Amino acid sequence: MDEQDKEEVGKVAGGLVGAMTGARIGSIVLPIPVVGPFAGALAGGVLGTEIGKRAGRVMIDTAEAAVAAILGRGDDLAPGPDRLRAIPPPRDLV
Repeated sequence: MDEQDKEEVGKVAGGLVGAMTGARIGSIVLPIPVVGPFAGALAGGVLGTEIGKRAGRVMIDTAEAAVAAILGRGDDLAPGPDRLRAIPPPRDLV
C-alpha cells in the first residue's frame, strides 16, 4: 500500500467519523431539528477529512508494523513461529 492509498483511507475514515461526531455535537449545540445535525456533520466531515489525511498514514504504518512484529516478520520485536521451532527443548535435570 503506497502513501497515497494510505492518505485516501485516512480521509474517508476521518470524514465519516467526523461527520457522525459532528452531527451529534451539532444537535446539542444547535437544537433545531435538521439544521443542527446538518451543520455539525458538515463541519465535522471537513475537519475529520483533514485530520484523517494526516493521521491515516501513521495509523496504517503502526498497524502494519504491529502485525509484522506479531507474525515475526518485523525487526525482531516478537518471536515468530519459525524462531520458536529453532529453540531446543529443555533437557531433563536428572
